Amino acid sequence: MPKTVAFLGPEGTYSDEACFFYAPEDERTSFASLGLVTAALEEGKVDEAVVPIENSLGGTVIEVVDFLINSRNTHIVGEILLPIDHCLITRPGVQLGDIRVVMSKQEALTQCRGFLSTELRFAEQIPTTSTALAVTDLKQGDDRTAAIGPRRSAELAGMPILAQGIQDRQSNVTRFVVLSSNGDAPAGSDKTSIAFDFDKPDAPGLVFGALSPFADREINLLKIESRPTGRGMGNYIFLLDFEGQIDDPHVKAAISELIKHTSTFKVFGTYPRAQGLAVR
Repeated sequence: MPKTVAFLGPEGTYSDEACFFYAPEDERTSFASLGLVTAALEEGKVDEAVVPIENSLGGTVIEVVDFLINSRNTHIVGEILLPIDHCLITRPGVQLGDIRVVMSKQEALTQCRGFLSTELRFAEQIPTTSTALAVTDLKQGDDRTAAIGPRRSAELAGMPILAQGIQDRQSNVTRFVVLSSNGDAPAGSDKTSIAFDFDKPDAPGLVFGALSPFADREINLLKIESRPTGRGMGNYIFLLDFEGQIDDPHVKAAISELIKHTSTFKVFGTYPRAQGLAVR
């Protein structure tokens, strides 16, 4: 039976591309904000959601992490590593020398600074609310206007790509997670994400004490990050990704040692680790 999967719209964004990669045959529903995406999932209006949680350049998506910390039912059931491949998209027949305006989301304009400064140094840069909207607006534009966006946005709009891979860093990747509020850990799960903070945040050796149970059991840590809890200076919540399922005996033993020192402990999910980049 087809699922309903939510994503941050509109169609043609990188979130849409990640959702299309994950669920090409399912019903995909776009929402105008991440808050509306997660609310639809919490309220049972959709079965799953695909949301960005981390970018290799910009770091963690705080809104998604905060949602996972506070949600009672939602958990991660999968992940997608999507390469961010910015394309210069134009109206038919337009050449580089014709372009005097480039539109895109501000992050995309910033990530293509090198290309813009060398190839389109006389073009005005106009930020838009999304890369997809910039491409859609080309239909009402003129031959002096171009947009920066993903390949999928050009395909959906029926617009040609004048140049691709124009981002400054070719290693730009966004990690998306698949969220669900139903079911157990998927088959083949080999990665776990957790969050925790300490009951005595100013005690010495807290971080060492939290991580040493994993090292003692040779559990490979894939990511550790901290962010403020909002309860005052010096109070942080830690985000930890590691190899293994939450029910593995050695993982359970490490967690048991960890929670002796925590006031908050939350499992974001146990799920299959992405095997390489998502490429259509």
